[in-house]
Order: sequence, then structure tokens, then C-alpha cells
Amino acid sequence: MKKYYYLVATPESMIVSHLAPVDFGNYLAVGTKKQIRGQAIFFEIDPDKTTIHQDYVNLKLKPYENNEPKRSVFLSIYRTFEKTPLEALRSLYLVTDDGRVLELSAKDYVGHNSDPVHLYQQLVPTTTRVASKLGPLDFIRLLTDQSKPVSAPKVFLCDLILNELMTDPYAPIHNLPYPNPDHLRDCLIKLKESAGRQTKTVMRYLSGDIPYRTIKTGFYVGDQAHYLFYPFPSIQELEGKYYSWWRSALTRHF
Repeated sequence: MKKYYYLVATPESMIVSHLAPVDFGNYLAVGTKKQIRGQAIFFEIDPDKTTIHQDYVNLKLKPYENNEPKRSVFLSIYRTFEKTPLEALRSLYLVTDDGRVLELSAKDYVGHNSDPVHLYQQLVPTTTRVASKLGPLDFIRLLTDQSKPVSAPKVFLCDLILNELMTDPYAPIHNLPYPNPDHLRDCLIKLKESAGRQTKTVMRYLSGDIPYRTIKTGFYVGDQAHYLFYPFPSIQELEGKYYSWWRSALTRHF
């Protein structure tokens, strides 16, 4: 059987499986009783471009006695993103809580330089939510600047919509599904009123899933020198080409 290698963000781990990406995503979201059902986010990786202990893979990744494919063998659960080269990352997959899978490919980033403020949800190695005046690539460089006492070698994150709050922190919240919206507003006001401040922590850690409808431009993974950008589809694509996935993403099933 074919081997597939995955770098999973929820939680951070490297897994080898006989399941192709769509089946693997469905397995992560709804195919096990080991965890509460929920969304999953993972990359497929090229095993030839990172360090894989193939002897261990060959020993552990074997079909079950009834010849069913082996669903998962963990290869790493610690500092996995940090140790995986960016060139090893292939497609990114977003899985809804009922197992629908959307594939995203890396593209060149086109900056939104006119945006005065951004809202970032970090995914690895921390799950802090941060408001910042920095664009995505500058924000990644800030987080991965290891000359600073607080930094990380590599980060994986996405940016979230703010709607009118992006330009006016006093604007109505409307349908933004963020917890404690008054606190979010206070953070944006303090960031705007502090000329020399570049970031403001909104939430120390993520509890639960990310509402996919809050994704702004997409997902970013990078270090000081390099990055990959996986753009989120436009609303026209979501309501057309990816309608089934989008309908699932807008509905909480469990």
C-alpha cells in the first residue's frame, strides 16, 4: 500500500498513513473515538525532503490482519514543525468537523499594505491570538527573530477578518463570532492609540475550533528568511466550486 506523510497542526505531530489526504482528513475529524469530533488542519509532506526514520515506518506501517489500511503511525509529537523544512510541505488541508476536506496550494503572497491592523491566530508552536499593525510576513519575521528573548524558529498561523473594526475600533461588531468582543475592541483601541506599539495580545490560547468563515487571506508558515502562503478561496469560489465544503464549514455538527 502507498505511504502518505502528514504534518498535523491539531495537535502538532507527524503521521504516516495508508490513507490518502481526503480519507485521512475524514479519519482525523470523525473516524475515531479517541477524541471529541472536530476540525483538523494538516499538510501533506514530501518524505524525501525531511528526515524520516524509514526503518520505523516499515516496521509499524502495516495493514491490519483483515488487510484494511493502517490509518496512522505517529513519527513525531514534539517540535515537529520546527524540524520540518518548508520545502517538504505540499498541499494544506482544512477539514470541517464532519469530515469535509478542502485542499489549498501555496501561492505567492500579494500584500495588503493599506490595512492598518491585522488579527492573527497562531497555530504552532503557540495558539495565541494577536492584533498587529504588521503585515503577515513582517509579523512572521517578528515572531521568528531569535535575537529577541521571546521568539520561535518557525511559526504557522492564519489571519482573521475584522470587517469595519480594521479601520475603526469603535465600529459595530455585527456577526464576528469572536469570544469577548468588548475585549477585542479594547485591544484594537489600545493598539491604535499607542503609536510605537506593533502588537497586542487578544487571547492567550485557542480553545476549540477556528470558524473557517473568519479566515481573511489564508494560512502562513515561515521563519526569518522564508515563508509559504496558502490563500483561502474567495467567497465566489466557496459558494461555487467548494460549495459542499463551505456549507459544512458554516454548520456546527457536534
